[in-house]
Parts: sequence; C-alpha cells; structure tokens
Amino acid sequence: MREHSLSKIEVHVAGLCFKENKVLLAKRSSHKKLFPEYWEGCGGQVQSDENFEEAITRKFKEELGIVVKTPKLFKTYEILTPNSNQKKIPGLRFICFFESYFNGKSSQITTEHTEYRWVHLNELDQLNLIPSLKEDITEAFQLISN
Repeated sequence: MREHSLSKIEVHVAGLCFKENKVLLAKRSSHKKLFPEYWEGCGGQVQSDENFEEAITRKFKEELGIVVKTPKLFKTYEILTPNSNQKKIPGLRFICFFESYFNGKSSQITTEHTEYRWVHLNELDQLNLIPSLKEDITEAFQLISN
C-alpha cells in the first residue's frame, strides 16, 4: 500500500527568466555550501502545499522580487549530494518570462544572493556560472527565439 511506503524527499525547481533578449542571473552568496559566488537562475525546494509552477513563481518573488508569467517546463536535472541521506535531489527547470517587479520599481535580493544582472547570451562567458547553466541558457534562448 502506498501509505506504508511513503517516502519524503527533497525536490527542486529552477527557472530562467527572460526579458527581451536577456536572462536574469543572480550571484550566490559566499556563505552557500554549494557553488558559493557562482551565478545562477533562481530556484529551490518545492513545498508540500504547492505544485511545480507555483514553486518557481514563489522562488522568483521571494529571492529576487520578480513576478514571472507563463512558466513552462524546460527540462529535468539533478543535484548530486553524495554526503547526505538523499544522494540525488531531482529538479525541474522552467523557462519563465518577466512580468514586473514585485515592488513596482526594481529587483530586490535577499541574503541568498549578492547581486543580479540581466545578461545577454554573448556575455555568459564573462560570468562564473553553475555547472551546465550556460548550455541550458543557450538552449532556452534558441527555443524562445523560434
């Protein structure tokens, strides 16, 4: 029976937010255990009371003060965590589009990040990106440009 074998696992969402021909990236704080001071999109854990689209929308609002529209599933990924009980954290990456700033003026970052930038595809090599992010951004740009 399902009720007797129910497992609790951590699941993540990650998003790439596009505005015109740029993607929103945020620099991870130096206190982060994984990839400190690397650039990423936005994301984190899915809470038990939300679906995947609600989770990625919430994460953009909480972490960067961004309201996104039309999150679309892009691909799956996993975070390897060999030193924890859950050896792999599954995740879903979304393509999102900028709708507005939550406060009406500009992005607001939390202690999760130290800065953010709207970045064009030809600027990606200038940033220290988390693994496979450049490839994901390039692929997403191609999808939304067609």
